[in-house]
Amino acid sequence: MKFCLDGKGQQAVYWEVGNGAWKIAWIQDRSNDPSRDWAGTGFYLNVVRATGFQSGPSGNATDFPVAKHLQHLPHKQILANFVTAVAICTGHELQGIDL
Repeated sequence: MKFCLDGKGQQAVYWEVGNGAWKIAWIQDRSNDPSRDWAGTGFYLNVVRATGFQSGPSGNATDFPVAKHLQHLPHKQILANFVTAVAICTGHELQGIDL
């Protein structure tokens, strides 16, 4: 799990999901774009595959609304908990955690 800022200055996290496959997740602010704020929460956690650390997205992202009562948390904390939960569900051991 490696954190960085993406090209738009958003907090992002990369992690390897096995066999050289990577994922990237970031929190996106859509509060000023009602046409894209489909859940009405304003913030979305996006996940997409990547070819490696800081390689950028590779495909179409899936978005999850961030609950309004959690939006006061630092984005890094939300992302770390998301990645940890995914690792637990998939049984993949996280390597090289860089918090």
